[in-house]
Amino acid sequence: MCLVIALIFLALAYTFYGDSNMLGVYINIAIAFLFIILMIRNIIKTRAKRT
Repeated sequence: MCLVIALIFLALAYTFYGDSNMLGVYINIAIAFLFIILMIRNIIKTRAKRT
C-alpha cells in the first residue's frame, strides 16, 4: 500500500514539475519519500521477526 501511495505522489510531483510549480514538487516528493521510508522500515522489522 505504501508503494502505491508513493508512486501516486511521485506522479503528482511530475505533473507539478510540468506546470512549473516547484513548491508542489517538493511537497509531493517529501511525502513520497516518507511513505518509502515507512515501507522500508516495515520490511526490516518483518525480517527481524522471522529470524
